[in-house]
Amino acid sequence: MNPDIFLWPQGQPLRLAHWLGRPVGCAAVEARLGELYPAAEPVLFSSGRAGLRAVIAHLGLGRPDLVWCPPFSSHCVFDAVSRLVTPTTLAADGVRAALVYHQWGHVHDQHFATGTEIIEDAVDTLFVPGDSPFSAGGRFALWSLPKVLACRWGGVVFCRDREDAAQLRRCRDAAPLPPRLQAWLRLAGERFPQAAAYWHGAESGGGRLPAFALRHIADALDRLPGEVAARRLRLEALQTFSLAPPPRHLPSNLPFPADPAFAAPLPSGARLSAGLRSFNLDRRAPDGRWERVFPIPIHQDISGMDIAEIVARANSVQRFQHK
Repeated sequence: MNPDIFLWPQGQPLRLAHWLGRPVGCAAVEARLGELYPAAEPVLFSSGRAGLRAVIAHLGLGRPDLVWCPPFSSHCVFDAVSRLVTPTTLAADGVRAALVYHQWGHVHDQHFATGTEIIEDAVDTLFVPGDSPFSAGGRFALWSLPKVLACRWGGVVFCRDREDAAQLRRCRDAAPLPPRLQAWLRLAGERFPQAAAYWHGAESGGGRLPAFALRHIADALDRLPGEVAARRLRLEALQTFSLAPPPRHLPSNLPFPADPAFAAPLPSGARLSAGLRSFNLDRRAPDGRWERVFPIPIHQDISGMDIAEIVARANSVQRFQHK
């Protein structure tokens, strides 16, 4: 039976070459990211949440400081933020920094007071090579390699400033967690809940990655042009049914009407397993108009056959709504 299709792709398997292959260092992966996205200085972390925590530490923020997070943020976001500062979902006075989430790759504008540090959360946005990761005037932008390229590990902090990037690398390299142990816990957590609990509990303090993880990421970056081309085709097939306008970057999901027709099994045998989710239809922060939608994935895990079936269902839903 085919696995269900979630908001983000399933991790690609590791091959023998990842365990025993050519030497790949962190600097080489960052150099490749810099070639792909020359408008930013990339810093590679073990995960997006580890990068987020490092950014907050680098900004010198502490427990009395408020950091705005979007409503409905995941527990990993609140965990990473609350390790050092006090998170809030309210547009309160005195917010020192704001995490602006470009939900599923749909750019959100931000309207925070001058002086508020903007961290753009673009974890599930597929940037076309040459794109700038900064869509809302942020000083930093976060990217999750598992959510975009189906890696098992890896998060990127894109920086505008070289000195910020240098400071974040020092912070990453000083992280006390053993990189190999944490990477193994991440793999084991896919089968053993106890391992996942240990990984989640510690990962906000993560930093470096072992060589086998770096080789896995390097391979994923080689696949990037193919995924860009494939995702453009999926977007073209489904965009007309989306509740959001054409995106500026390539999203991981499109918000569809909250109709049960999309919950039925697909021709592949899989189901869209995310169910109904809250989406900010105004695509702005800190204000928003949140509504329940059905997210339709357009990432690596969905087949052309399933896309055709979703188009057919969307046409039926549209005809029903227009009666």
